[in-house]
Amino acid sequence: VAAQSVPKIVLKCTTKVSLNEDFINMLKNKQPMPVNIHSGYDAAKQQQQQPLSTARNRRLAQKVEKRSSVQATLKLKQIGIA
Repeated sequence: VAAQSVPKIVLKCTTKVSLNEDFINMLKNKQPMPVNIHSGYDAAKQQQQQPLSTARNRRLAQKVEKRSSVQATLKLKQIGIA
């Protein structure tokens, strides 16, 4: 089976600005994120979300502690090797 030749694609530069300059300009022109400032801070909503994330983090920490590699590292640290 003869190899088929793939036509070569040539991309021509369409701008005289370097990629670095383009990113710098983009960062300079970046619009600030709007901030909502109001006196009615919804602390109750934040307190509802916090226990859920805290419980997830606690479960993740327990799961990580059970891993054999973590257990081995903790034992080494206790005897002063690591």
